[in-house]
Amino acid sequence: MVSPMDLLLIRHEQLSTPQRGQLLDIELLAEHKPLVGDVYGALHALTARPVCDIQGFALVVDDVPRGFFLLKRRSLLPRWASGQTATLHALMVDRRFQRLGLGKRCMQMLPGVVRALWPEVNQLMLAVAAENLAAHSLYRALGWQDEGDADRSATGFERRMVLKLI
Repeated sequence: MVSPMDLLLIRHEQLSTPQRGQLLDIELLAEHKPLVGDVYGALHALTARPVCDIQGFALVVDDVPRGFFLLKRRSLLPRWASGQTATLHALMVDRRFQRLGLGKRCMQMLPGVVRALWPEVNQLMLAVAAENLAAHSLYRALGWQDEGDADRSATGFERRMVLKLI
């Protein structure tokens, strides 16, 4: 388990040049790629316009990025999200650093990060594969609520999870 002091969430644009290069070294398990894509795709998403509606964050351990995710709002929200919402996308943790609590710690830190970044946002949403029981369990344990279908996936519909920030 990584201690709370060991993990930092750092905005993509605040990473050093070497750290930006290290993002490309993040390795995912083959079964995770269809669910979250890869770091190349996530970094490409940061070119979306308007840039004020998307932010990338690295999960940094000992000054090295070991994970990455995107936050979107307003004009870049998926069809299943609306209002003063931020959505979480492409949360990935390097396969060599899984089962150390990085994902859980990231999810615990996420509400504070969103409040500081976009104070007007009053809820977080994400879509998760219905069969990803471990993720469902984690999200529910952290206060997220299942609010029905999101997007269609290869095996049915993803579930829309919501965490109120107010």
